[in-house]
Amino acid sequence: MERHTFPKQERLCGRPRIQRLMDQGRSVHVPPFRLTGLFMELDQPVPAQVAFAVPKRNLPRAVDRNRARRRMREAYRLHKHSYHPLLRDLGRQCAWLFVLQGRTVPGFQEVESKMIRALDRWFKEHA
Repeated sequence: MERHTFPKQERLCGRPRIQRLMDQGRSVHVPPFRLTGLFMELDQPVPAQVAFAVPKRNLPRAVDRNRARRRMREAYRLHKHSYHPLLRDLGRQCAWLFVLQGRTVPGFQEVESKMIRALDRWFKEHA
């Protein structure tokens, strides 16, 4: 049985790497999320690194932004095991950025289903 963890190595960090992802990455939009992804060499031996963003403009209260990010991280953590083997089979590494574009904090069920749909669509269109 595989453990569902989200270690530090799988977190996308660094301004240059995130800027490159934003400039060159390909996006899919599944309201209330926008997923931008890019196949690129990562500095860690992991199939994918992920970042989560919640703009202050959409959710002005820090409590709401934090709650939304926690829900996004948890949904990714529970379902990443479905996508890492696909990347390993391709022999590539990927960076992803999930951006919440809604003006309310979605419930966990909605976050989970929309993030899965976004990842499935991204793989279908860009992999």
